[in-house]
Amino acid sequence: MTSQPVPWPGEGGAVDRRSGRFPAPGPSVGAPVHDAGTLGFVDRPGRDYWWRQLGEAVRDRMIARVGPMVEWWAYCHRTDEERPYAVVFGERGLAVSTPTLNDRGGLAQLLTVTPFVPSSLRHAVVVQKPTRAPSCRVALPGASAPERRGGEELPLSTRMRGFLGNLPVEAQSRLQWPFVNGDVFDRGDFYYSGGGDEMDVWCYLAGRRWVTFVSGHGTALSGPAHRASWRLICRQAEVAVR
Repeated sequence: MTSQPVPWPGEGGAVDRRSGRFPAPGPSVGAPVHDAGTLGFVDRPGRDYWWRQLGEAVRDRMIARVGPMVEWWAYCHRTDEERPYAVVFGERGLAVSTPTLNDRGGLAQLLTVTPFVPSSLRHAVVVQKPTRAPSCRVALPGASAPERRGGEELPLSTRMRGFLGNLPVEAQSRLQWPFVNGDVFDRGDFYYSGGGDEMDVWCYLAGRRWVTFVSGHGTALSGPAHRASWRLICRQAEVAVR
């Protein structure tokens, strides 16, 4: 199944069925723009290694619940660096597998699934290209800073805000749109790999009504922000009633 374009709120609901994309967010979205946090990099195995550590039975179970698989990542869990966790964004839902213990005290994986409304999966491509350095202008006396609407209303962790701040503004807006338009934030997570100048990213924010997942690649990230390049795919699906 191929994801379809979806209208962005405040733009009259127009959908371009041929492009496979939904329009860029307009001013009415009002999503906050976060400051970029410092992203640390460590010498650990990548997502393929931790995906194998899950075991075939767990992997098959995740894909059976939400597949076909669209995007995914796996890594060591924050509470136990020896044990894996994984996130799978499929055509039918979002699955998160986290390490736990079974009734006998043995190692196990807890699977949490958020099902999607059938055929509700949509996507947009977010591209940021290098630009010229912004002109340096002295602020006029009494001038106020740009308004950052909605920033205080989103219950995102400091880690998540700092990660989002590294992404293009459009990607930040698409990820946060549901929560400045009435959805209730439930959970979210992110993963990145690479180095200080180039990296791949994966992130999801899930609410009671929508799940939004962004993934892609950024380059020239160690220099000035205006020289960075990004190509991201932002996918969104409606949560089914459970």
